[in-house]
Amino acid sequence: MEDLHVYLRSITHDERTSLSVLAQLVPEGATVLDLGCGSGSLGRYLAQTRACTSDGVTLSEVEAAHARPHYRRVVVDNLESCDLQATFAGQRYDAIVCADVLEHLSRPERILTACRELLTADGQLLFSVPNAGYCGLVADLLHGEFRYREEGLLDRTHLRFFTRRSLTRLMHQQHWSIGALDTIRRELPESEFQVEFDALPPAVARYMLASPDALTYQFIGFARPIEPDAAAATPPSAIASETHPACAIFTAQLYLGEAGQYSEANKTIGTGVIGTPRQTLQFALPSFQGTTPRLRLDPADRPGFLHLHAIKLRNSEGSVCWQWNAAAHSDALLGTEARHQIFWHASLPAAPHAMLLLLTGDDPWFELPIDIETLARCLRSPGALLEVELGWPMSADYLTLSSTVKTLEEQIAHMEGTLTKVQNDRTQVTMALTAASAQIAQLAPAQQEYVQLQAQHQQLQSHLQSIENSRIFKATRPLVRAKMSVDQLLGRLPTPAPEPALHIAAAEPASLPPPAPEIAEEDAVAPCPPAVKTPADAIDIIVPAYRSLTDTRLCIESVLASPIKTPYRLLVINDASPEPELSTWLQHKAAQEPRITLLENASNLGFVGSVNRAMAFSDDRDVLLLNSDTEVANDWLDRLRHAAYSGANVGTVTPFSNNATICSYPLFCSGNDLPDGYDTAELDALCAQTNPGAVVDVPTGVGFCMYIRRDCLTQVGLFDIENFGKGYGEENDFCQRAAQAGWRNLHALDTFVRHTGGVSFGDSKSPREQAALKILQRLHPHYTEEVKAFVAADPARLYRNAIDFARVRTIALPRVLTVLHNAGGGTLRHTEELAAHLQSRILSLSLIPLPDHFMRLQCSAPHGALQQLYHWPTQAEELLSVLRSLEICHVHYHHLLGVDPEIMQIPIKLGITYDFTAHDYYTACPQIALVDANQTYCGEQGIAQCKACVAQRPAPTLETIEDWRLRHRLFLKNARYLLTPSRDAARRLMRYFPTANIRFAPHPDIPANAVLPQPQPQRLSAHAHLRILVIGAVNQMKGADVLEATALQAARTSAPLEFHLVGYAHRPLKTQPHASLTVHGVYADNDLPRLLERLQPDVVWFPALWPETYSYTLSASLMAGVPIIAPDLGAFPERLSQRRWTWIKPWNTTASAWLETFEELRSRYFLTEQEPAPAPEFTASDADDCFVPWSYATDYLRDLTKAPAP
Repeated sequence: MEDLHVYLRSITHDERTSLSVLAQLVPEGATVLDLGCGSGSLGRYLAQTRACTSDGVTLSEVEAAHARPHYRRVVVDNLESCDLQATFAGQRYDAIVCADVLEHLSRPERILTACRELLTADGQLLFSVPNAGYCGLVADLLHGEFRYREEGLLDRTHLRFFTRRSLTRLMHQQHWSIGALDTIRRELPESEFQVEFDALPPAVARYMLASPDALTYQFIGFARPIEPDAAAATPPSAIASETHPACAIFTAQLYLGEAGQYSEANKTIGTGVIGTPRQTLQFALPSFQGTTPRLRLDPADRPGFLHLHAIKLRNSEGSVCWQWNAAAHSDALLGTEARHQIFWHASLPAAPHAMLLLLTGDDPWFELPIDIETLARCLRSPGALLEVELGWPMSADYLTLSSTVKTLEEQIAHMEGTLTKVQNDRTQVTMALTAASAQIAQLAPAQQEYVQLQAQHQQLQSHLQSIENSRIFKATRPLVRAKMSVDQLLGRLPTPAPEPALHIAAAEPASLPPPAPEIAEEDAVAPCPPAVKTPADAIDIIVPAYRSLTDTRLCIESVLASPIKTPYRLLVINDASPEPELSTWLQHKAAQEPRITLLENASNLGFVGSVNRAMAFSDDRDVLLLNSDTEVANDWLDRLRHAAYSGANVGTVTPFSNNATICSYPLFCSGNDLPDGYDTAELDALCAQTNPGAVVDVPTGVGFCMYIRRDCLTQVGLFDIENFGKGYGEENDFCQRAAQAGWRNLHALDTFVRHTGGVSFGDSKSPREQAALKILQRLHPHYTEEVKAFVAADPARLYRNAIDFARVRTIALPRVLTVLHNAGGGTLRHTEELAAHLQSRILSLSLIPLPDHFMRLQCSAPHGALQQLYHWPTQAEELLSVLRSLEICHVHYHHLLGVDPEIMQIPIKLGITYDFTAHDYYTACPQIALVDANQTYCGEQGIAQCKACVAQRPAPTLETIEDWRLRHRLFLKNARYLLTPSRDAARRLMRYFPTANIRFAPHPDIPANAVLPQPQPQRLSAHAHLRILVIGAVNQMKGADVLEATALQAARTSAPLEFHLVGYAHRPLKTQPHASLTVHGVYADNDLPRLLERLQPDVVWFPALWPETYSYTLSASLMAGVPIIAPDLGAFPERLSQRRWTWIKPWNTTASAWLETFEELRSRYFLTEQEPAPAPEFTASDADDCFVPWSYATDYLRDLTKAPAP
């Protein structure tokens, strides 16, 4: 079999590769055995430069042919099975070379054994192997990637992987003594691993880059055989020890920025040794020509203690321009400058003449207080230097300090790993601060130190969440970056200069050219791009008319009213319309308007026949097909014409439309209404402004509005009337034929034409669609796959998003970002309801988590279909930039399930306020609903119960319950409001989050002043069954098992009860005849009132086993005025307080007890029409006094940032 890959390499004296280094290790005049010689580059080099005689072994006969001229003997064999001693019997070699060979063998030990027998007494084995510890490969693994390649460290043929230690161990075990181990270094940009280290936690990235062999790409060495006894007596580390001393190191970084803005491009790195009491790190500074330079020092890459002795800034001549030292200026370095994750206090004890810095996280930094003019002067010439003299104390220093800063030490230990010693409530915080004040009383007056420590504690507390999140971030699997930046997306292209108006040239009707032939794939016209052509003098706009005077009149009037510079003739074809009023209007309009030419068919030709007649009416004009159910605006035709002549081989152009399949907007491949607040002219103008001149290629145009150049039409022919009859698929066939002839079909992204859809040919379209698709597939076998590929790639998506962003910017309302989960249900319904409720007062955008750490940013209805994906955290800055550009003024969190904890930092990073609505208890309970392993209410029995629960069912972040609640406590403490839809939910959450600003905020689905209908049940006949409804998507904690068990018992006992589930369960439930249960399946929310009216339930039952916070199905039942039975848990007692024909029962009622209850209700009340006592009154508690009256109508928008200008 012929080899597919033959590597023809060469070796030069001045290069540094594994082969060139190995070649220098071969003695002159040596006899060499080159195992895996390939095409012979090593043998050729040794013969030409070192007078060596070489034998070789290679797997490929083709490679052997290239090698033989330079070798004494070349053997083609597989080293996995080759018997080297037999093949080279009688030969002894001064050097045996295994250049990148051992990693390809499943048993390299066998080759190493054979090589021992083939060496001369002074011979040596020369080898090179790739380094599996290369930082690029390791970083790929941390990103969840292990991708084999054609060559490199992860060559597809590699079977064994080596690091320095594993290579040394292998050689030692096989009785070889490594004489030296050299390395080939390769910088990351030069390697095959294009990883983004910024996507890794900073400490992880720095640690990897600081490892001794981080940039070692290959190991190169020589070895000699030793006796087995000698190998056993010598440990591997003594044979080939690492050249780098083992030590704990830290990395410091210096950033040069301007006006406080810093980037990775202007960064210098230095490393220090932990435990060295005094050392100097030097940072070379580039020249800087700006006016406001600043320096930011990141002194270390991990939490700890640092002694800072002195800092000096030297110019290019070595003179000191600025300096600081702890002995003279201990209070002047960090007092007023910006800093992060650094706790500093001049009075804390430190080493002599040093200032102690307490680093509380893995990204500590501070800005140097160097005068801007001084720094700018120093940096004008290259060669400036910053010297930082510091020390990193070991554990003894830490213990010395612990007695003084005991409280701070506990806080740091908590932030670094356990988070278990932070106070659980405000009282504990106060006690800790009091204790801390007493501990530092010896250092300063008690009151002053108390105030200082209080401030320090607040700073540490504000850092706590970001540190804790960083731990979580390290546990997540980062992904690769996904797409271009939104700034590029929203960039503006130069607006093309308007073309001069063309003179209208009269054209006589031409005879019809022959119909288009049927083209089989093998007979397709060979692509032949035409020469560049000047635009046609005038255009025929073709409008076939058959039905609907209203739509046709709107179409024609919109064409005539458009301010078009391009000369045109409006060809209207009346295809024997069955509507006399349409024919009369067309004749009258054509008589009045000279731009209209009316063609009237004596009999109905169908769409294709009518269009073909019109396209043949001239032989030199471009044509534009325009359905009669469209509306155009502005200079739409000029832009389509410009696109048609943007390239020599452009054949057709189709604009955006609300109903144009692959050219649809706002939603792709969908029928759309116009976005709220827009008419055709406004939306078209926005497209023109946002995407001027932008086009993408499409596999087919869409015939509702399609521009066709005359030269394309002449070459390709008219529409195929034989195959596509009355009008579906004809334009797809034409575009496919045009593409086969070398023409391009374009989608113009700067033009919008409204399309009602389906008017011209009425109900006959659907069956024609199916027939036409079959014909298209027969004529153009690749058509369907091309369309599918286009839909999958969706190249116009970025341009639709750009229009969406532009529309958002035109809405002069405060912009609120809603964050929620992706699980639907009541949370999603509430966010949509709230957006609709406040649509005239806010613009609501949503941020929703998706699998694999993606987030979808979308514009909530009714404002549009913006949908943009971002990967978190690799595209975090891009998302934040978009949110800033959209001028988001407030964030409303509705759920954190599936949301990266760093998303909780968005308001801080944007400098805006945020609210949180509790739809359940996820912030307090990782199980979401305060349920135990049996999916029933846990009873909230205390922290010991919660610890046991989390030990059995861990939190998604693997945190302890204390850590979980602490993180959310800090988050909710800083929220503007913690909103709860019921007082019961507010009371429960207050126990877990006493510092949160809780407000009772009922959902707006039932207006506060609404008068709800009172239940008026009908009396049951003696033999009638009591009809009991359960509504919604019910799972175990919503009572699905209880429902089934009760229905089973009802069937077994022939109880006069029938249960109905309007919705579905988490699993199939037993139904009739085994259980007295009927499952009606999924329903739409807006259909529920009609279903309730049709099913006429006697009572609606809520068998919930957890403290629900609201319940939309309860709202529907209340508005329907039906009797209700519900548990004494959650929001039910509160919302049903004193309601007629309503019963509140214990939440843990058994199935048997429920059966007895329903039978009693039937006999006692529904058979007799005796009205029961109202439901118990919900009584307020002292805690309710904390819930300030609040409503979305009056309080939600208070204190939000002013709306941006449109």
